[in-house]
Amino acid sequence: MPRFFFLTLTLLLLLTPTPGPARADGPPSLRDDLDASTLRTAVARSVDYLEKLPADRPLHLCDNAYTTGWLVESLKNFSTLVARFGTGTELAEQLRERFDICPADGASSLLVTGYYEPEMAGSMTRTPLYRYPLYRVPADLVSRAGHTGRMVNGQLVPYWSRREIEEDGVLKGLELVYLADPTDAFFLQIQGSGRVRFPDGTTRRVQFAAKNGRPYSSIGRRLVELGKIPLAEVSMPSIRRYLTKHPDERDAILRSNQSFVFFRWGGKDAAPKGSLGEPLTAGRSVALDSTCYPPGALGYLVSSKPIVDSAGRVTGWTEMGRFVLHQDSGSAIKGPNRLDLFWGGDRYAEAAAGEMRHSGTLYFLVQKQQTARRADNHIRRGEL
Repeated sequence: MPRFFFLTLTLLLLLTPTPGPARADGPPSLRDDLDASTLRTAVARSVDYLEKLPADRPLHLCDNAYTTGWLVESLKNFSTLVARFGTGTELAEQLRERFDICPADGASSLLVTGYYEPEMAGSMTRTPLYRYPLYRVPADLVSRAGHTGRMVNGQLVPYWSRREIEEDGVLKGLELVYLADPTDAFFLQIQGSGRVRFPDGTTRRVQFAAKNGRPYSSIGRRLVELGKIPLAEVSMPSIRRYLTKHPDERDAILRSNQSFVFFRWGGKDAAPKGSLGEPLTAGRSVALDSTCYPPGALGYLVSSKPIVDSAGRVTGWTEMGRFVLHQDSGSAIKGPNRLDLFWGGDRYAEAAAGEMRHSGTLYFLVQKQQTARRADNHIRRGEL
């Protein structure tokens, strides 16, 4: 289980892309719409992760076989090019000369969604206002041969469901922290991480620790099936609005999803950590299926990003093109045609993550084997 585990917001939704300027036609421009400093930071975090692995571990990218050591070298040389040329036209020219650039296996049907790190009001003690707990990992939670449950008379049986945990109080005494809103507690389980803001103004991060092993059921799909929200309008904000307006229906809708997430206190890093154990970089870190694409790999993403007004509302979408790093995973991110982009933890991030559901194209970049030695010589001479 990864040290940090994100469930994408699209588990709430029906995976239908929103039309927009989302797919590249022809070779990618390699123009980058973010700053070079965040790119070099994200690359360094992939290098930190990969250098802990055996250098001769095999991997595949761009229809070629490489090693982890080669990917590390490729990332370091990419960072050197960014330091010298920035992220403009000169960098693109250098990359086309020195790197293989290939579309991901699912590039023709890539669905791009987003996630973020929310901040929610909470208290260390139960009060009339703060009465909806997040729970620690129970001691009787057991995982064996890929199955999670609890032992009863020597047999592994399903663990308590969301309804049993919340309604029957079977985990009383394992409360980690209390929130003011049950929908906040549910959404925090979807995100997998967040910051709790206490009444004295201090904050503390909570992180995914484990889950009960029960199947996940989309409450967005449930609301559509019940005729509560039209399919075209399903989003995190629309789901929240409906639950707020219909508190008498809220618990039944939330508990239709049996899956339940347990938390632990997070570290003091400036950013949450992804499944590589490295801090995520807003706008750069993406979650992909690690059985399809090697963790730590460098990519170039073409999709759409939101235009957000001063009230935090998405008013439109515009083209997005940027370098990204595969640094996270999620139970909804399965197969070659799914990508989840980490937006960060601010107001823009919340708006983007709540609404993003676009098609896109992903390309991977890895240094050409035949030009590596020449690049090394340039670097040693200080030319790059």
